[in-house]
Amino acid sequence: MKLNKTLLATVALLGSFAFAKAQLSEECTVMLQIYAENAKARNYDEAYNQLGPLVQKCPDASAAIYQYGAIIYEDRLENKIGDEKQNVQGLVDMLQAQIDKYPSKVDVTRKKVEIARTLFKYKMGTNAEQFNRFDAIFKSDPDNFTDPNGIITYFSLAKAEFDAGNMDLKALFTIYDALSDKINVELDTRSAMVDELGDKMEAGTITDLEKQNLENQKINLSNYDIVAGSLTATIGKLAGCDYLVPLYEAEFDANKTDEDWLSSVLNRLGAKDCTDAPIYLKSVKALHDINPSARTAYGLGVIAKTSSEKFKYWDQALSLGVNKDLEAKIHYEKGNALKNSGQYGQAKGEYLAAVRARPSYGVAYLKIANMIASSAQSCGGDIMSQKAVYAIAARWAEKAASIDGSIRSSANQYAANYRARSPQKQEVFSSSTYKSGQSIRIGCWIGESVTLP
Repeated sequence: MKLNKTLLATVALLGSFAFAKAQLSEECTVMLQIYAENAKARNYDEAYNQLGPLVQKCPDASAAIYQYGAIIYEDRLENKIGDEKQNVQGLVDMLQAQIDKYPSKVDVTRKKVEIARTLFKYKMGTNAEQFNRFDAIFKSDPDNFTDPNGIITYFSLAKAEFDAGNMDLKALFTIYDALSDKINVELDTRSAMVDELGDKMEAGTITDLEKQNLENQKINLSNYDIVAGSLTATIGKLAGCDYLVPLYEAEFDANKTDEDWLSSVLNRLGAKDCTDAPIYLKSVKALHDINPSARTAYGLGVIAKTSSEKFKYWDQALSLGVNKDLEAKIHYEKGNALKNSGQYGQAKGEYLAAVRARPSYGVAYLKIANMIASSAQSCGGDIMSQKAVYAIAARWAEKAASIDGSIRSSANQYAANYRARSPQKQEVFSSSTYKSGQSIRIGCWIGESVTLP
């Protein structure tokens, strides 16, 4: 299947890499045509025999030489034809040639990752050499280091280096944080697309092209959710409260005036919800004494005892400027506090602000769904209206599932439960008050409409 996908991609690109017959010798033109026909027909053995002479005599004739060459070597490796080590080197040479000869025509970083993954797959080089290769690629172009398998492999190699004593915990967490941030960017970008296209789907204004894009982005979301889960599993207990709290407690006295160390402690403990540990409190106060900032204001809000005090510090943090992760978390925590005090309308506003900051923060949508469902009795004027409230709740739960794979299963369960309580066709048909296609407006704090089935 991999070969089929690669072949399709190559054929699609081939149009942009014209053979430029007028610029080639007659011999190269003929050799290239025969080679390409064999490769397209999947006569890989014959194409393999033609590849060497073609590279030797006509190395710059076309990018297709090396694109098809990569497919040929993948086939030989997959079917165990010839010497494995020679085939691995051949595949690497084909990929490297694309980088060296046609850098403007290919995704250079993706090709470099393909090379690194190939060498890893076939155990070429030591763990340190393999790690250094991925590390150099990521650091040179983090924006385009988007291959899900590449990210997983890179971090697994980093963890192996840590386990072997070649890397300290701080360096491992630095890589973990960088990759987590990268995954969050990818998740947010695709979640925003899914949310927007999902709204178009619901409104009936989506095009066929947009439908396909919606499905593609859902697949991408699923892939990056898998990557995020893999990183969490790989870091394992090292990122848990049981490991981090005693570790930081032991290191506190030696680092209580080190701003970078204290910031790292707050980031790590905050990310893992270890904020009730005494070390978190000590670190927040120590860092605030050294350098009051948005991060410390957030931390002081976490440990504050009253909602008003929490909001004061959190609003201060927002005014000082925070990254999108922390911005989403602050709005989410404010939403929780308002929800718990029964202020659903304001809580909804905070949850929506959380999703604006982090478009893959689906748990905020799920909170809205649950608030709406719990308001069916108070916001629905009659039985049908109350059922309509559940339809709105289901809609929000489905939105949560569509943008956040980490809660998709539970969100879908909520959505199914709410859908079961929503107006059904037979109920509408039997009603003397309502009819199919009629819109019911739910006021209250919800302020949304439902079209009856």
